[in-house]
Amino acid sequence: MGEAQIAKKTLLGMVPADSPFYRFHPVGRMALLIFLSVTPLFIDMPEVNLGLILVTLGLLWWGRVRMQQVRRYLPLLVTVAIFMFGVAFLAPGNRTALTPIRSVGATFYFEPMWWAFVSYCRLIAMLFGAILYFSTNRERDTLVALRSLGVPFAVSYVAALSLRSAGMFMEDFKTIREAQQARGLDLESLSVVEKAKLYTMYTVPLFAVALRRADEISNALFAKGYTLSGRPAGGGRRTDYLRAQYPVRARDWAVSVGLVGAFALVAALSKTTGVFSDHLSPLRAVVVGMVAAR
Repeated sequence: MGEAQIAKKTLLGMVPADSPFYRFHPVGRMALLIFLSVTPLFIDMPEVNLGLILVTLGLLWWGRVRMQQVRRYLPLLVTVAIFMFGVAFLAPGNRTALTPIRSVGATFYFEPMWWAFVSYCRLIAMLFGAILYFSTNRERDTLVALRSLGVPFAVSYVAALSLRSAGMFMEDFKTIREAQQARGLDLESLSVVEKAKLYTMYTVPLFAVALRRADEISNALFAKGYTLSGRPAGGGRRTDYLRAQYPVRARDWAVSVGLVGAFALVAALSKTTGVFSDHLSPLRAVVVGMVAAR
């Protein structure tokens, strides 16, 4: 069955089974998540974060992730931008200490708008890193990575079940909504208030399904002899079947150590030298010059 598989169902969609990402061990893929999603926290320079976004988009294309899966996040990107820049415009802070910019009949302030841009680039870089990981990995890949890193059994299994539950939650939500549409519900005719009430009502069946799923998972784990320690109830050591299916090769360790080392280097340089400060940004210098010229 594994040889005939043509696609893998990940947490955020479908990816071809021959995706280049599956040539690497799950630990290496998790190291890539750490590098792409955590590194932006230590970088204020927007050019670097924009570069990470381009790298992530390139990896999505290289990993054969369908771009339709990525386009559905565009409304989220626009909404976050409107919110962040709207807050910077409406509540800039102490206006007497800020640099005003008058344009299109409104007054903007450079410092809060610039910081909103810096924060937005950081947030989107982190978001795309997470999208890349969850678009190319299943919950079992995360479980294998955590077990390979020596994470306690209870912690790794709770994390894997949480990821699986998130995917099942979205599927259950889609099923309930399609069932209502099959009964004649027209979402387009509802007002915003009516839609809000409708989505609130979804919590009742979703909560009931979640309770039933939790009970089923608990019974399944008990029937298979799982305990919190990860050892059989009668003692001894359980064979880790999943880890045995993913051999760790030299290149996997090289990729993992390299990515974690790069992350540690960026974090150390950011804290000790400030080389990634937004004040050193060439784009900031250009914008400041344009503001001064006005």
